Amino acid sequence: MPLPSHTFAVSLNDLPDWHQGIRQYAVWCLPVDNPDWQAFIHQAQVALASLLHTGYARQPHITLFAAGLVDKNHYTDIMRCAQIQSLELYSLSPVLLTASSLSTFSTAPWLGITDEDNQLQRLRKVLGLTHREDSPPPRYQPHVTLGFYNDIYPIETVLERLEPLQQQALALPPLRIDRLQLCYYDTRQVQGRLDVKENIELKAETTVDNSPLDPLEAIRQMRRDQLRVCALKQKTELEQLISSADKESKQNR
Repeated sequence: MPLPSHTFAVSLNDLPDWHQGIRQYAVWCLPVDNPDWQAFIHQAQVALASLLHTGYARQPHITLFAAGLVDKNHYTDIMRCAQIQSLELYSLSPVLLTASSLSTFSTAPWLGITDEDNQLQRLRKVLGLTHREDSPPPRYQPHVTLGFYNDIYPIETVLERLEPLQQQALALPPLRIDRLQLCYYDTRQVQGRLDVKENIELKAETTVDNSPLDPLEAIRQMRRDQLRVCALKQKTELEQLISSADKESKQNR
């Protein structure tokens, strides 16, 4: 991923044109609870402190899937329930990730994440079965955001600050994540804390029954699971159509 030549000064002002008065935005995240990782993230934030806005309150996390503004016309309760049911339908195992180098977008520096087994892409695919991602990136880059830039700086200035920490980043222990979280944040607070609304446990696979599985029954179960996902998707699409029709009707009055 090519680096920008300069950082971008992120405004902390309210953005009503974006949120349209809607108070909450939903995002699926993986929490970073490992103490070694948390300590390193804090160390990197301190090294960049003069370049970043103060008051960054979001707990360390990896953003997985942006669900969108929370209301009846965007990310609805039905969509949320459909995504949760899709996640629970599949046997999702804990995720094991490693740290890569520190880098930066134009708006924010970040700690890169290596996902060698594409576990995060599989989770994103399940979340996308019943609901389209809001403003999906051209290429998904898992990372931990370290804060937002307070001014325009040459990117070399950022890289100079990060260089002494690169080897420490690569030496971090593997990160095991055993739950997925649906979080909301206040759309008026760019740096505000994430409020956890749902926890989905990623369970290790266990063998309950060693007896051979009837092939016909396995096919039937697979078909039932597929039909459940299709039904959830159709229900979500119907809700979106009804909402769009209702919105159009109000505009035409």
